[in-house]
Amino acid sequence: MKSKHAGKSMGTIVIVAALIAFLVFVAWLLYFKPKMADILFEPVFINDVKKVRLVSEMRVNLNASVEAEKSAVLADTDEASRVYADQALGLSAAVEDARAELGVLVEAEKMGREVDLFREFSACWEKFRQIDQELLPLSVLNTNLKAYELSFDSAQKAIKQLEESLDALMTTGVASDKSCRIEKLSQRTLISALKIHALQSPHIAESRQEKMDEIEATIQTQDALVNQSLDALSFMMNPKSKPLIEAAKAAYSEFWRINTEVMKLSRQNSNVRSLALSLGQKRNVTIQCQDALEALEKAIQSKVYKATR
Repeated sequence: MKSKHAGKSMGTIVIVAALIAFLVFVAWLLYFKPKMADILFEPVFINDVKKVRLVSEMRVNLNASVEAEKSAVLADTDEASRVYADQALGLSAAVEDARAELGVLVEAEKMGREVDLFREFSACWEKFRQIDQELLPLSVLNTNLKAYELSFDSAQKAIKQLEESLDALMTTGVASDKSCRIEKLSQRTLISALKIHALQSPHIAESRQEKMDEIEATIQTQDALVNQSLDALSFMMNPKSKPLIEAAKAAYSEFWRINTEVMKLSRQNSNVRSLALSLGQKRNVTIQCQDALEALEKAIQSKVYKATR
């Protein structure tokens, strides 16, 4: 009887042990296993959320940097150009900081698609920054705007002074046999000077060096005519009229000095060059960078979406 009782007790113990083991397994399956999965998953999920935030910030700052750069290029004063250029640089620096932080997270996980897109953006971003290194310093020079200002202000005043001096020459008392010749020379002087003045604007607007050379060659031809005419007038005038011809020469000398400065500023061509860079290379590279960031953001977000389903 004792043997039977012991056998029953052992059977009961085995059944209870099996039941406990089963209950422990069920509890592990339903409770502990998901918790452990959550614990293991949590760092990956947090990193993905960080990556989404970083990419979003990069997109915002990249677009803001481009807008600031355009404002620097289009600003009509040196001060405004510098303010916008500094803003563009600051926003680009923010993009670079976020890119460096994102790179650590992406390279740590080694997710193929993310790594490829991140490296694609980084290559594009390097081109973006190289263009800005040339573009932003140009944007603050405003040499074309300064050339236009000289042409429409100082050069115009010098031309007016030359015209008044030549008018005085033509009305001064001279022998009748000389008056017609003096008038023709005076008019030729003024016409040639006006042609030079008219050629300043197309020179300032021109971006091609060879076309600038052609314009300057024409200007040199007209300058030679002015000097020839003034020398002829000087030879024809009587001693009493010398101050008048000297005034005309001084007016033209001032005009030529201004013209030389206009040509120098125009040759630097900072506004034309910066605008061409902004609308050409910079625009194309910006689109590539934006597309790479958008694709990277979608790739990361798809992981987050799947993980939270």
